[in-house]
Amino acid sequence: MKLLRKLFGAKPKVEPVKAAPLPVADVKPPKPVITLDVVERTEDEQELLKLAIEGATSQLRQAAAEKLHSREVLEHVAKAVKTKDKNVYKIVKTKLEAFKAEDNKQAALEATAQRICEKLEKHSHLEADALFKAKLTVLQNEWAALPPLSSAVQQRFNVALASCEAKITARAQAIADEEEKQTLDQQARQLAEEALVSLKQLAADIYRHAHIDDLLNANYELKIQELSNAVRLAANRHLPLDKLTREFEHRKQQTLNLIDQIKTSGTITELNQTLEQASDAELVKQAQAKLQQFIKSAKEFGDELPEALEDAKTKINVFFAERNQAEQATKNALREFNELARKGLWAAEQGFVRKARAIQKELHEKREQLANFTQELPKAIQGKLDDFEAQLIKLGDWHEFAVTPKKEALIEQMRALAATQSNPEALATRIHDLQDSWKEVSKGAQQQDDDLWQQFQQASAIAYAPCKEFFEAQAAEREANLAKRRELVSQLQQYLNGYDFANAVWKDVEQTLKTARAEWQNYWPVPRKAGNDLQKEFESLMEQLFGKITAEYETNKNAKQQLIDQAHALSSTEDSRSAAEQIKQLQGQWKTIGKSWPREDHQLWQEFRKHCDAVFAKRSELFEAAKEQRQAAVTKAEAIIAQLNDFAAQTLEQINTAKEEIETLKNEFAALELPKEAIKSTQQKFSNSLDAIAAKRDDARLQAEAQRWTDLFTTLDAIRDHELAIIGKENADILSAKKTELENRIGNIARWPAGTLSAVQQRLAKAETISAADQEHNTNLLRLLTIRAEIFAGLESPESDKAVRMSYQVQQLQQGLGQRDSHFEPLLIEWVGLGGVPQETYAPLFVRFNNSRQKITNK
Repeated sequence: MKLLRKLFGAKPKVEPVKAAPLPVADVKPPKPVITLDVVERTEDEQELLKLAIEGATSQLRQAAAEKLHSREVLEHVAKAVKTKDKNVYKIVKTKLEAFKAEDNKQAALEATAQRICEKLEKHSHLEADALFKAKLTVLQNEWAALPPLSSAVQQRFNVALASCEAKITARAQAIADEEEKQTLDQQARQLAEEALVSLKQLAADIYRHAHIDDLLNANYELKIQELSNAVRLAANRHLPLDKLTREFEHRKQQTLNLIDQIKTSGTITELNQTLEQASDAELVKQAQAKLQQFIKSAKEFGDELPEALEDAKTKINVFFAERNQAEQATKNALREFNELARKGLWAAEQGFVRKARAIQKELHEKREQLANFTQELPKAIQGKLDDFEAQLIKLGDWHEFAVTPKKEALIEQMRALAATQSNPEALATRIHDLQDSWKEVSKGAQQQDDDLWQQFQQASAIAYAPCKEFFEAQAAEREANLAKRRELVSQLQQYLNGYDFANAVWKDVEQTLKTARAEWQNYWPVPRKAGNDLQKEFESLMEQLFGKITAEYETNKNAKQQLIDQAHALSSTEDSRSAAEQIKQLQGQWKTIGKSWPREDHQLWQEFRKHCDAVFAKRSELFEAAKEQRQAAVTKAEAIIAQLNDFAAQTLEQINTAKEEIETLKNEFAALELPKEAIKSTQQKFSNSLDAIAAKRDDARLQAEAQRWTDLFTTLDAIRDHELAIIGKENADILSAKKTELENRIGNIARWPAGTLSAVQQRLAKAETISAADQEHNTNLLRLLTIRAEIFAGLESPESDKAVRMSYQVQQLQQGLGQRDSHFEPLLIEWVGLGGVPQETYAPLFVRFNNSRQKITNK
């Protein structure tokens, strides 16, 4: 090469041509890998929407769907994944169902609001009675308990409320007008009553005046006319013043008559002066006639007699009383004189000389007294007196010859009485009769037969001996009865002084009256004089006691009459419900009032009962109408219960589909106004129907809960089989396919026990790195974990693991001062994370662990 360069010379140096660079396409950066952490940090709804639809893995799409909250976005995702990703669709559908539930809740609130508006509108058409405002307040309280609602519903409520308030205002105005009318009527009534009182006072003034001239009469007539005008004005208000008007007109006429009478006869004072000066009976009679006319006029007024009229009446009565007394004294004296003359004539005719002469002496004395009343005796009395004097003269002639045989006969009769067995009273009477006969025979005798007298006395003593003991016993009995009567009077006086008649038990008081009267009659006989004095005192006390009973009877009668008047007023009241309640109160008051006079009490009760029956009859008509309404409510409630029972017999899917309809039925039932007697049973049936529906839902929930645990443990078994295959070095393609299958399986399970999904995903993710050493380590941990679960659940461990359990517990005491597991969830998460345990070891440990879980869950 060097020789050639020398022969031909060196070639000129040529610059090499650089090749033009080839165009190279821009290298795109690698697509970023989106993980679950990125989803957790993302808050952008549109980004989450995209991930939920287009995410690389099922877990990523599900996690993005879980973070979506907007209803529009959720609806968009649901449409996009409905046929592509079942798991994401379930998540989105669950969230949309929550929105629907809220819509249903809002619809129920709207329905409740509409129901309240309907009630309020119906209420606005009712009369504004005593309960109108109270019912309105109840509806307002129900409305206030609701959350804010639509403006249309609020406007409907406001219109109905305004209508009700307008009725209340109108009712208040009507009441005010009625009260004003009542006030004016009361004033008019009071004016009429005052006019009547003034007219009474005017009549009293007329009676009191000593002298009334024409001017005063004119003044009186003018006052009467003014009072008449006042009563006429009150009557023009159409008040029930007929009775008062009639009484006023009657008194007015009587007062005018009184004025005319005074013009003719003079005043009462002038008549009194005439009586004081008059001594002639004829003048007194004339004054009496005029005063009687005044008294008649005063009695027609119905008032007490004026004092001047009473004085005049008293003077007239005294005058004629004295005159009548003198005439009666003369008549009595003549009657006594005539009777005494008759007795004297009889005594003379019977031969009783001494008695006849004593009567003769008494007749002479009385004749001297009669001289003050009359100078001459009536012819009949004078004739009888003359006959007596003549018979007495004849008696003196033969008396001495007839006395001794009569005395001897009386002695024999007395001796005969000593041998008889007669009744002591009859025997004593006979002895006294014989003694009286002896006295009559002995009267007028010139000499006394002492021997015969001694014989008669001795026979009398013997005959009277049996009577003495009897009459002494009678006297003792009378004294004992008198003492008992005195004691009874003393007790009665103490009873009157000490008993609290203001709070008396009148039935006991009446019984006391009857008992006192009965005991008084039982204590008989008594000594006559002392008994008569005591009888007056007893009767006075009984009158006092009876007076208190009479006053109580009158008080009770008046009180019952007032209740009758109130009941009569209530019988015409329109508000029969209120009237019935008031009638019940009146009946209760009636029971508290004691009795009155028996006949009147029965009549009062019949009248009171008639008015009560009228009120209750009117209320019964309303009750019948209300009963029909209540029965309609019960029928409606039973229909609702029947529908709920039909739902309870359907499947859970059908029940969930009919959720809105069930809520509507519940609202309809709550709006019903059931009768008291049916509330408990109907409410119980309604609750039973709802309980049956809830029981179906609870059963479904329990089944779903059991299914979640079944899905968890079967998935863990599948993962454990995959882990054992990895440890056994199976074919990589088979392992990859099995992993994909497990991922899909995990993604297709919608519900997991709390906190286990991520633990299952992590265990599957680290399954590829598991080794035989991990298998042995996890087996020991799983056994210890099972023992911990048994300790937490309070279950015994098998004999083979008791030493391990004891060692663990001692270690815990040494390290943690007795610390122990406080929750089961961490144990469950640890269990999920421990993989690769052989089947022969895992199976018995799982049974023990699952038993512990079930016991803890059922606590």
